[in-house]
Amino acid sequence: MIQEFLQSTLPLDSSVTLKRSDTEPDTELAHVRSEAFEIVSDAGETVGFVKAWEDDPSFRGYVHFDSDGNVIDWKVFKDRLQS
Repeated sequence: MIQEFLQSTLPLDSSVTLKRSDTEPDTELAHVRSEAFEIVSDAGETVGFVKAWEDDPSFRGYVHFDSDGNVIDWKVFKDRLQS
């Protein structure tokens, strides 16, 4: 569900894909579902990262990082409206 949310809201070039990363869940936020993704180019290079979370379908968001770990974009969505 989070990956579909990202594919519909994250402005990505068609030459990259999202690849789910294996991460440890945050035990302090057990009620929040979170996932991490690598942004991979057609050439197979990791060109960025995304960490996304979902408290429920009406409250979720993501942080988009470049390949050096710098924040590119940070969005929070509440009641399906961007805030």
